[in-house]
Amino acid sequence: MKEIRYYIKRITEFPESEADLNHLQVSLLWNDVLYPFTKELGRKKELAGLDEKEISEHKNLLGLHAVIAYLLSDKEGEFSSFSADALISFLKNKLVNYSVLVTPYTEWTRDGERAEELVRALFSELFLLPKGEEEKYFQDRFRSIDTMERIRILEESKKAQERAKEILRKIKEAEEQEAASKYNRE
Repeated sequence: MKEIRYYIKRITEFPESEADLNHLQVSLLWNDVLYPFTKELGRKKELAGLDEKEISEHKNLLGLHAVIAYLLSDKEGEFSSFSADALISFLKNKLVNYSVLVTPYTEWTRDGERAEELVRALFSELFLLPKGEEEKYFQDRFRSIDTMERIRILEESKKAQERAKEILRKIKEAEEQEAASKYNRE
């Protein structure tokens, strides 16, 4: 594998003008991408999990499929073998979430940090490690830029703030009741 910056650059060089999303067939796209890694054509069983109609109707998701395919089809990418099942799982689960979080899909190709996030998300699922990175550093860096992780942390923080407000409200209410009780006794 090459260093992470190579793959980030590859995503930022995605040829948007050549990506005809109106005529892109997901099953054919992934057959072409997977063939060099698996030497199998017609991986219908694995690809059946991808709802081609639904993907085609959501241009952000379809665009991200094209971006990931562009990255993985790079002959100079020096990709070691990876599990086709892991890739399909990434496409069915995580990629769907990313397509909803950031719109339009081209934001992933225009912003270097977003491109890095997409590369690291994919590599994390495929158990690929870029040259020059230890697993711990790779995961730490991914967590620091992961949009889904940020959202999760923000939601947890919001819940913690709501709990703290509720506790303060109950304390204030108890103090008011005690003050009223004390006033009535005097």
